[in-house]
This record gives sequence, structure tokens and C-alpha cells, in this order.
Amino acid sequence: MKTETAAQSTRITLGVIGVLAGLFLTLRGAGVLGVPIAGAAIGMLGIAMRGGRSKAGGQERTGGRAPSQRGMDAGEAREILGVGKDAGEDEIRSAHRTLMKRVHPDAGGSDGLASRVTLARDVLLDALKK
Repeated sequence: MKTETAAQSTRITLGVIGVLAGLFLTLRGAGVLGVPIAGAAIGMLGIAMRGGRSKAGGQERTGGRAPSQRGMDAGEAREILGVGKDAGEDEIRSAHRTLMKRVHPDAGGSDGLASRVTLARDVLLDALKK
């Protein structure tokens, strides 16, 4: 069994068990425990139904693949960072830094947004090297 398939099966199984356990605890009068357990289990089921990736990220891990294989082209990257076609390395890095101050998880943003902004920077910097 592939690792992805096994992970998805595990999420579904644990999600169903969690929902049932949460409902059971809630019906037995332990709603303080049951409701959060059921909520977490529903979240796990949601992730499993989306194929194991967080919706906020929408981005698979890319490793060392070329920008075109990462699911983002230079036009989309420029739009995300808010830079023009003639932007140089300094302008790209500055736009990335400014945007990361708002979307970084430590600043109240999300991992998915931060990953997307970093990917945009990487795509544009790679395009400059060509």
C-alpha cells in the first residue's frame, strides 16, 4: 500500500472513531471532552477528503523541481508578490519580506499562505537566473 493511501485510510479511520467517541462522550454527559474530540475528528475527516493536503496551503511539497513543475508560473508569482515584469532580485526579496510579515504563521497568518509567498519568490528568483 502506498504511503499516501495508508495515511488517508488512517485519517478516515481515526476520524470516524473520533466522531463516534465524541458523540458517545457528549451523550454520556461529558460534553466538555466529547465536543472537542468530535470537532478534531471532523477536521481530520475533512483533510482526508481533500486528499491529505491542507486547503490553506493548496501546495504539494516541491523539493528541487523546476518552477513550472511546482504549479506556479512567473505571472502568478509576480501577482502574489505585487511586483512588475522588470523586478530585480532586490525588489523581489523586499516584496517577499514585506508580505511575509503579514502572512507568516507567527504573525497570525497560515503555513499555506507563507509557503505560497515563498514559492512565488523562488519562482521569480529562478526565472532571473535563466
